[in-house]
Amino acid sequence: MDLTHHFLLAMPGLAESYFDKSLTYLYEHNSDGALGFIVNRTSPMTIGDILSQLDIASDQESLVQSPVYEGGPVSPEQGFILQCADTPGAPESASTNSAGVSLSGSLDALQPLAQGTSTSPFLILLGYAGWHAGQLEAEIGQNAWLTCEANIDILFEADPNLKFDLAARSLGIDFTALSRDSGHA
Repeated sequence: MDLTHHFLLAMPGLAESYFDKSLTYLYEHNSDGALGFIVNRTSPMTIGDILSQLDIASDQESLVQSPVYEGGPVSPEQGFILQCADTPGAPESASTNSAGVSLSGSLDALQPLAQGTSTSPFLILLGYAGWHAGQLEAEIGQNAWLTCEANIDILFEADPNLKFDLAARSLGIDFTALSRDSGHA
């Protein structure tokens, strides 16, 4: 099972956990484990705050007011940029997954964003979510997550408060009708 470029929708059983009502983008998933980012939870910080801390100037008012996302519980002090790799301004130094989404933790990737020379949709995230080999598959088997193929528009363009519901609707699911308890036939 390869869930690269899929969304993980937190099932009701994860209520009251860090992942409660989270939509996680799986950047990479293979036999060694998985790397993902929560993409529907914003932090109190703006991109302007990050740029200011790094002494990077920007006159892009909409950029500096944009939110920074809480990417996950692992290394929340570490910053990441997710972008569409096939658009002008996407960083060449970034790694790119099989779906054409690039990932960078480099300060060099911030410059085109700050200068307004990048047209690539992006998210800036602090921290990540990680699973060791077999862990995610076990959690899916325990009904902790529902999966669906990721949608670029939901990932990069949708309002963060709507992303979870949009991903659920893409599967025809109303999460308000689901129970925290599950069973197996």
